[in-house]
Amino acid sequence: MNTSRNSIRTLLVGSGRELSDLLASLSTRSRFLELDLIGVVDLTTENEAEVRELAREMGILLVVSDLSDLPEDIHPQLAILTSAEASEYENLVRILPEGVPVLGPDTAGILKGMIRLVEENRALRSDSRRLKETRLRLNVFVETAPLAIYVKDTNLRYKKMNRHSLRLMGLNEESVLGKTDHALFPAGRVRWLQKVEQETLLTGKTLHATGILPVRGLEMHVQVTLFPIIENKKTEGLYGLVEDTTELFVSEQKLHEVDEQLNETQKYLREVLENSRDMIFLTDPEGNILSFNSGAEKVLGYKREDVVGLPAHSLCALPSSFAKLFEKSLLDGHATRYEAEFMNKSGQPVICNISLTKIDGPDGLPLEVVCLCRDITTRLRLKNNLIRSERLAAVGQMASGVAHEINNPLAVIDTIAGLVEETIADEGASLEPATRDILTKAMGRLHYQVKRCTSITHSLLGFVRNTSTGLVKIDLEALLDECLNVLGIEIRRSQTEIIRMFSTNLPEFTSDPMLLQQVFVNLIKNALDAIEEVPDRSGVVEITTNTDRNRISVTIQDNGVGIPKNDQEKIFDLFHTTKPAGKGTGLGLSIVHDILYRLGGNIRLISEPGLWSRFIVELPLEPPETPLPDPTSMNL
Repeated sequence: MNTSRNSIRTLLVGSGRELSDLLASLSTRSRFLELDLIGVVDLTTENEAEVRELAREMGILLVVSDLSDLPEDIHPQLAILTSAEASEYENLVRILPEGVPVLGPDTAGILKGMIRLVEENRALRSDSRRLKETRLRLNVFVETAPLAIYVKDTNLRYKKMNRHSLRLMGLNEESVLGKTDHALFPAGRVRWLQKVEQETLLTGKTLHATGILPVRGLEMHVQVTLFPIIENKKTEGLYGLVEDTTELFVSEQKLHEVDEQLNETQKYLREVLENSRDMIFLTDPEGNILSFNSGAEKVLGYKREDVVGLPAHSLCALPSSFAKLFEKSLLDGHATRYEAEFMNKSGQPVICNISLTKIDGPDGLPLEVVCLCRDITTRLRLKNNLIRSERLAAVGQMASGVAHEINNPLAVIDTIAGLVEETIADEGASLEPATRDILTKAMGRLHYQVKRCTSITHSLLGFVRNTSTGLVKIDLEALLDECLNVLGIEIRRSQTEIIRMFSTNLPEFTSDPMLLQQVFVNLIKNALDAIEEVPDRSGVVEITTNTDRNRISVTIQDNGVGIPKNDQEKIFDLFHTTKPAGKGTGLGLSIVHDILYRLGGNIRLISEPGLWSRFIVELPLEPPETPLPDPTSMNL
């Protein structure tokens, strides 16, 4: 406890919460009250443990529970009683030596007031000390800080400008103190700063401003922070912190110029990508489409909103192949010069040369994948046509010799048939009428077949040189019947049922009957061959004619073996055949396709493998004025 010579030896007597609260109040304040607590009498055991703990912490050795337990040699100079019981006051006065003052409950307010005064006095002395220390540190900071700091009074006259400010402005302290900005800067150049300073003085708020200060003939871009100086709730001036932001301003200007250039570049790049005829789209790392340029819309026929969000592989004919390329691009960073087959909105294949490039984000993880696809369908078609033309060139060289070799025997046969006809005309009277009739019809058919063979050799030559066609009005029903008559023996041998579904209102149309007969004989013969490959099935060939606006269609359908899916796209290619080796040459359907092309028509195939095949021939009512050349034989 307090051992000062002037300390008052004090005995504390009481009970309950009042006693423990008083002990707690005196634990840190007794020294300032000049009280030396020499003992505590706890008249009850209500808070005995708390009282003894507080006394131990305060260094009070004597703690008893009854006045009679006080030692005889105790000589307090003051006793403080917290209890309001009169009997306890009388006992305390009786026990204590005569003349020892006792402060009872009626004087407790005086003691509490003394404690409060001591506390306030301590706080005041502490605040005064801290204020002096703060001012000292503030002055040191203002003078040594690497910032331009100044102090102005309420009339905006400089009271102080630190060394950094003076060096920055090129001034000295004597030329600054007591001056206003009008004396230091050209008129009107710092009006923006004075307006903010006046607002700081009026509002008492911390404010910020940016502007330009004319320093040493140059323009300095600055950011100023203004703090009001308030004492006794009255604004006495302000602090100003000035930060030179010229380099930052120049950097921002350059950055702005770079941003503008970048925006222009990005705009240009977007326009290039958007207007590119190549198919370009972006995907996320999972392969979902993020963007789709106009070139892609034109190539595939989908609108941007139709495909954004869809997996890119869903546009491919073989999704698994695209998925492998995509995984390769994620692993290696790119996958280039691969061919991929997409499907357009109409279900037609589009073959593209595809390149995939991964774009990483700032974290190094995949952000996007750029898919650049060039439609090479036409180029591949031209390449295949070129190969086909090269083959046809070889066929042409052979065909010219074959045609002469075949045409010479045909000429002999035709001559002999003519002699037979003349003999029948001269000597026919000696023959039986039935025999003469059979021979006459046979010679007519023989002449017809010689002409047909000659037409076939001319068609073969048509692959390698332009030939003129004989365009006449066609009776389609009669033409089809004649084709069936030509194949009559094969039809009867195969026991195939021919179902004719001819339209009754077909208009006459103009075309080449010899070429059309070659087309339909080829298609019916192929139907019979397909039926032959399914011997346990009763063969049926349906021939249907119809008209639609300016076109006539002929459909030939069989219930034969059908055509495998992989062969359907190549069925009209030269030398491609689905027939067994030694039975098919791969010429028939190719000839059919090219004949119809030259006549302005076309042919389509629909087939269900193992069940049926349907060939649909479409012919114009009026053919081209000049028959179209064979696309594979041009310039040969």
